[in-house]
Amino acid sequence: MTGPLTPDNHALMIEAALQGVGLAWSREFAVAQHLAAGRLIRVLEDWTPACPGLCVFYPANRHVPASLRAFVELIREWTG
Repeated sequence: MTGPLTPDNHALMIEAALQGVGLAWSREFAVAQHLAAGRLIRVLEDWTPACPGLCVFYPANRHVPASLRAFVELIREWTG
């Protein structure tokens, strides 16, 4: 393959980086195991802003759907 690769799928972007195709921008939690194993390395760390975590926004004056409540609870459990 020649030319640029611009995937619109996060898993594909990480896989391309693992295969040595180029750089990938990702949240640390999504690639933590690859970083720990040395399969990926951080680059431009001094230029990367800190991100305190995930945020979910929804209208406070509306009923929160059960699916959104379940999603928020899953994220809370997943991130500890």
